[in-house]
Amino acid sequence: MMWVLAVLPLIVVLAMITGLRRPAHWAAAAGALAAVIIVWWRPEFAVPGERLGAGAGAAGLLVLNAAAVMLPGVYLSQVLTRRGVHESLQEWVRALPLSGPAKIALVVAGIAPTVEALTGFGVSLLVTVPVLLALAPPATALRQAMLGMNIMPWGTLGLATVIGAALAGVSVTTLGTATAVTSALIFPLLTVWAALLSRPERRLRTAVLAAGAGGVLASGLLISNRLGVVPPAGVLAGLFTSAMGLALCALRRPRASEPSEVLAHTAAATGNVERHHEINREDRHGATGGLIPPRPVLHAYGLVLGGIAVLRIATAAGVAPLALHTGGASFALLSSPGLPLLAAALLLDRGRPHLLDARAAMNRVTRPLLALTGFVILGRLMADSGMISALGDALANAPTMVIACAAPALGMLSGFVTGSNVGGDVLMMSLQQDLAPTGLGTWFAALQNSAAGHTVFTSLPMIMLILAVAGDRATNAGVSEHVLLRFGLRVAAGIYLVLAAVAIMVMAVV
Repeated sequence: MMWVLAVLPLIVVLAMITGLRRPAHWAAAAGALAAVIIVWWRPEFAVPGERLGAGAGAAGLLVLNAAAVMLPGVYLSQVLTRRGVHESLQEWVRALPLSGPAKIALVVAGIAPTVEALTGFGVSLLVTVPVLLALAPPATALRQAMLGMNIMPWGTLGLATVIGAALAGVSVTTLGTATAVTSALIFPLLTVWAALLSRPERRLRTAVLAAGAGGVLASGLLISNRLGVVPPAGVLAGLFTSAMGLALCALRRPRASEPSEVLAHTAAATGNVERHHEINREDRHGATGGLIPPRPVLHAYGLVLGGIAVLRIATAAGVAPLALHTGGASFALLSSPGLPLLAAALLLDRGRPHLLDARAAMNRVTRPLLALTGFVILGRLMADSGMISALGDALANAPTMVIACAAPALGMLSGFVTGSNVGGDVLMMSLQQDLAPTGLGTWFAALQNSAAGHTVFTSLPMIMLILAVAGDRATNAGVSEHVLLRFGLRVAAGIYLVLAAVAIMVMAVV
């Protein structure tokens, strides 16, 4: 019955999050403390000194990998907000000549993944929540904003996939491609769900359109990861989906809208002065403007992607990646997206650091980074002490079908309790590798990466961020954390069914 003790730290974390409603960093600290007590109390879970040193070094590098992306990513988000880039993107989306459900599908499968993949940590909600509130009632819009948080395995420029690959001992390209396969059906599911929440008149047509948008996103991810372009895969796939949506706008535009000059002339001729001024305002702000995103948006995103391309070319040409290695983990400065993110932020401000933005970024990152550090320590303790192996042994003799169904459930649990794809992978990746039958280690790592990432939107930290962005609009509509949590768990049940079916197929075919 040693597996009962082995699972106790996870039970402590889950109780802290769901029962006591404590922040993730406190839950992580409590779980790590429980693991330390068990290691001290039970000799079966003792950690040898040499393993403890190597584990500490590996944990430090994993945290460094995350911090090197989190800090510049959130700093860039502060710069983009201050310079009005996010606001420009919001206004552009509102003005697109598409129906409401089509715009929602574009936001969920295109705009939200692009922004979240670039910045991470729920930053896309600063863009999507105001846009969706303009397209739907608050109770609907906030649910749709949750579903827009679907790109997590490639969020923050693929941070979770990069770290997950290191934990699983496979290449980033291998894990990224496998994750794109295991997640392929999730994107159409969530996009259709979001579009149908708006209760369109033509439900079948809306569902087909939304499924197509989600399928384009899934295809873009698979192509990018297969080509080895893993860190910016979410950005590229989101941009590709957005481009397909804009192509649809271009086809519809001659029928869907009249030239603004004609509308303005008609409004003036009929004495509708208020509408005349409204059209003039739209023209000035680009509301009826072109289908190409505003120049500040293209400039900012282009700087980041260009920086990644420059570093990739440099390392391919033989420039040393400036890497550190210990305990099976590594950190390579020139392979991290942190430098392009920081360079883009500085270039946008003409080389001058903005202290207020830096302070705000530090404040915003502190708690997630503390939580991640706690979960990294917990994961290393459970792995190095044999707790993960004890859990694996308890499930090892289970029928194949049970193992296939348990893998996505464990991954989803890790994403829910940590509120982070990275934290979930750190917590559960070793167990998934122990559970994996011979030859299926990569696929179980992908199931973990997908399951944790696609469940983060149900976590309480993410729900609280959504409510904070919505402000009084959520309060006045009676939308609380419990309402969104119940909705999120219903969607999570659908995600589980999809991932369990994928796991069963993998076990049967591979």
